[in-house]
Amino acid sequence: MKHNIILVILDGSRFDRIGISKEFSDLIPEGTFLTNVITAIPYTFGSLNVILTGKYGKENGVNGYYKMLKLKDSINFLPEILQNNGYFTSRGLISNKILSPRGFDLRKEFNEYEENLLEKHPQLIRETITNSGDKPFFLLLQYTGIHTATVTEVLKKHDWDDSAFYDKKVDNMKTYDEAFLQAGIYAKKIKTTIDELGINDNTILIFFTDHGTGVGERFGERNYGSFTYEETIRTFYHFIGPKIRKNSSSDKLLSTIDIMPTILEFCGIEHTENLPGESFLEFLIDSSKELKEKEFTFSETGALHGPYPSPQQSNVFCIKTPKNKLIYLKDADQWLFYNLISDPTETKNIYDENSELQKSLKNKLLEWINS
Repeated sequence: MKHNIILVILDGSRFDRIGISKEFSDLIPEGTFLTNVITAIPYTFGSLNVILTGKYGKENGVNGYYKMLKLKDSINFLPEILQNNGYFTSRGLISNKILSPRGFDLRKEFNEYEENLLEKHPQLIRETITNSGDKPFFLLLQYTGIHTATVTEVLKKHDWDDSAFYDKKVDNMKTYDEAFLQAGIYAKKIKTTIDELGINDNTILIFFTDHGTGVGERFGERNYGSFTYEETIRTFYHFIGPKIRKNSSSDKLLSTIDIMPTILEFCGIEHTENLPGESFLEFLIDSSKELKEKEFTFSETGALHGPYPSPQQSNVFCIKTPKNKLIYLKDADQWLFYNLISDPTETKNIYDENSELQKSLKNKLLEWINS
């Protein structure tokens, strides 16, 4: 039996604020919670295209704000793969510009400012079930309450260099927290809907965030997409469903390039294409297995605004290991190196120490950038 797959984006959620929501915290024991999944691109459509192709933006063609719908025709796309293997595929996004229509049987677009997603998304789940008939289904839902708050309370009120925004980090975090509390209520509603419909025995529910949201920690970044610091590139994934381990969690390093191979393996779909990521399904379903941690992974971005705008292509890059991160600001020709154990907020640049590890990571990052 093939399982239904419901992917739920809690757009803009921070990995370090999960605990403030009782509703979301109550869901954590029901599955396996991963808190150190690095998004390969910290803005929505870039992140989603990595997740749904299993390839970095520089490979799939979507590695710039102005490349929103530039997914290469030659790149395999998860919805298409699932569709070709007997799945009914559906999505509910705030804009059809976010993703290619390839492989989706049903596409819904919701106005994030005018429509109540706590009502619309459960309706779409029901509509997807009705339309899928005897087929298993794949459904992608985008919850944007945090994004909406960011636009209305930050982007429309402050320019990227407005010091007034960066001077009120505590208030900015309160604004974020209020929005995330609503995201937790939404997540509980989605889980309750699945339970009420009686499909939880054959449905894999995955809550995740496409990127985090800055609250003024870095001058020049009002929300996300300008840099590659932890508050915007470190994301979480929560897997709930049959066979999935309960009350399990890990903060070992993973990447969004690992999501597609994991979903394909869970669906029993063989995929011969050489992908850079690896499935971690074994850890999700077998309590005797340890999660294989990545030695390193990459992330890239190019901002619409800020000190280094580059909407055509990425110009900020990083390589992250379980203990360190090396960032390259290409336009400024600046390197930043951090010890994430002793300096988790990335405030002490130790690049000038010129360690052997730093040299090795620099070579790996430059090789990846130029490949």
